[in-house]
Amino acid sequence: MLEIFSIILTLILVAKYLEDTLKVPFVLVIIVLSYIANSFFDLSLLGENFESIMYLMLPIILIPDVLGISRSELKENLPSIFYLAVVAVLLSITLAVGVTYTVDDTYHLTIFELLIIFTPLMATDVVSVGAIFSKFKLPQQLKMLAEGESLFNDITAMIIFFFIAIPFIAGQSPTPLELFETTIYTVFISIIVGLFFGSLGYYTFKVANDNFSQFIALYVMASLSFLVADKIDLSGILAVIVSVMLFKYLFDKEGHYKLKKYSLIIRRLNSESSSELSFRSYKKEAYYVGLFANAVIFISIANVVNIDMFFKYHIEIIYTFILTTVIRYSVLFILSKYRGFSLKWTNILTLSGMKGGLALIMIVSLSDDFVYKAMFMAIILGVVILSIFVYTLSLMIYLHFEKDAMLLDTAKEHHLLVKDVHELLSKEPVTGAYNEVIFEDFIEKEIHRAERYNFLFSIIAFKTNKNNLKKIEQIYLRKSDYFGKIDRETYAVLMTHSTIDGALIYAKKLENILQHQHIAISQYMPGDSVNIIFDKLRIAMQDTKEIDIEV
Repeated sequence: MLEIFSIILTLILVAKYLEDTLKVPFVLVIIVLSYIANSFFDLSLLGENFESIMYLMLPIILIPDVLGISRSELKENLPSIFYLAVVAVLLSITLAVGVTYTVDDTYHLTIFELLIIFTPLMATDVVSVGAIFSKFKLPQQLKMLAEGESLFNDITAMIIFFFIAIPFIAGQSPTPLELFETTIYTVFISIIVGLFFGSLGYYTFKVANDNFSQFIALYVMASLSFLVADKIDLSGILAVIVSVMLFKYLFDKEGHYKLKKYSLIIRRLNSESSSELSFRSYKKEAYYVGLFANAVIFISIANVVNIDMFFKYHIEIIYTFILTTVIRYSVLFILSKYRGFSLKWTNILTLSGMKGGLALIMIVSLSDDFVYKAMFMAIILGVVILSIFVYTLSLMIYLHFEKDAMLLDTAKEHHLLVKDVHELLSKEPVTGAYNEVIFEDFIEKEIHRAERYNFLFSIIAFKTNKNNLKKIEQIYLRKSDYFGKIDRETYAVLMTHSTIDGALIYAKKLENILQHQHIAISQYMPGDSVNIIFDKLRIAMQDTKEIDIEV
C-alpha cells in the first residue's frame, strides 16, 4: 500500500508540473501517466477496488465544488440549471434509447437494457469542467450553467439508473405512479438527510476547539451524509450537496470568519497558528484535498482500461459517443434558443459534457449475472475516455480561438457596452479607471506573479462620487499600481508588492479625499483566488468602520 501511495503522490506531482509547464489539462496528463505507470508497477489494487475507491472519494470531490457555488447565482440561474440537470437528461435518454432501439439489429436490446447504457453517460464530471474553465476568462453565468449542470445531473441520472432501469432489469414492474412516488420520496428524504447532517456538522464545527478538528468535522459531515443516504437507497450526492450548502449558509450567516480588530489581524499575520481559521482557508484546503481525490479516481480509471475490449467493441463505443454528442448539442440548442444564448455558448456547453467516474460506478454496480455487463462496461469506459480526451482538447482549442468573444460576453455581464476588445482595454474617460473585466485580469496576473515570486499585495476598495474620484490623482500612485473597478459602483486600487502596512498608509490619505467614506482593504494570502479576494472585499465593504481589513 505504501508503494501505491508513493506512486500516486509522484504521479500527481509530475502531472501538476506538466499542467503548469505545458498548459495541458491535469486530467489528461494524470490518465496517461497512470496508464504508463501501470506498465511498470503493480497498481491492480486500484482497479480491483475501483467501486470502493469511487465511493470513498466522491464526497471529498464534491465539497470544494459545492463550497464554490454562489447561492445568489444558483438562484438566478435555477430555471436553466433545472432544464440542464433534469429536463435535458430526460430528453437525452429518451432520444438515445429511442434511436438505438430503432436501428439496433444486432443485439436486440430491450428499452431498459438501453437505459443501462445511456443513463450513466448523462452524468458529467464537474471537476474536469471547472479545471478547464479556470484557465480562461469566461462569463460567470456560463460557468454557473456548466458547473451547476455537472453537480445536479448526477442526481437525475442515478435516480433513473438505480430506481427505474435496475428494477426492470431485475424483473420488477413498477407502475408509473410507483416510479413517481419513489422519485419524490428519494429526493425529499435525501434532502432531509442532508439538512440533518449539515446542521449536525455545523454545530460540531462550533464545538471543535482547534482548526484541525473543525476541518475534519466538515469532511465527517459530508461522508456521513453520503453514507447514510446511500445505505438506505437514497441519493448520496444530493445529501452531500444539501449538507454542505446548509453548512455554508449557516457559517456565512453567523460570520465566523469576520475579523474586526486590527490587533487580531496583526497577530494573525505574525503568527503561524490562530484559534480562528477563516472559512476561506477551508475552501483552499478543500480544493487541495479534492485535487488529490480526483487524481486517485482518474488513476483508478486508468487501471480498469482494457484495450482489447475497446477494440472488440470499438464500433459500439464510437456510435454511442457520436450519438450522445449530437443529442447533447440538440438539447442545449433548445435552451440557447429559449434563453437567448449565443451558439458559442451552445458549443462550449456541449464540449463541457466530459464524463467521469460516476458513470463507471453505475455500470460496475450491475450484477455479475447480467449478460451484457462486460460489453456495457467496455462501452461506458470507452465513451468516458473518449469524452475526456476529445471534449477536453476540443474545448481548450475552441476557447483559445474564442477568447476575445468570451471577453466581450464577460463585459456584457458587467453591463459594459463595448464593440471590440480594444475598446474594452480603454479607461473610463472621467476617472481614468480600468473597467471590471480588465481590472480583474490585472489581479489574476498579480496572483500568478505572487505565487511564483512569493510576495504579498493588497487591494483597497471604496465607493464615492466622480468629483472625489478626480481628486485621487492628487495621491501618489506608483507605476506598478492599478486603479480600476470591481463592480459598477465600487472602485479599487491594486497595490502590488504592498502589505497591510503600506495599504493602511495609502488608505489614510485616501480617507481625507473621500470625506471619511468607508474604505475596504484586502490582502492577498498564498492560495487566494480572484473570487476569494473579491469575497474579502465585499465582506469588508459591508462593515460599518471607516476602514475595514480582511486577510
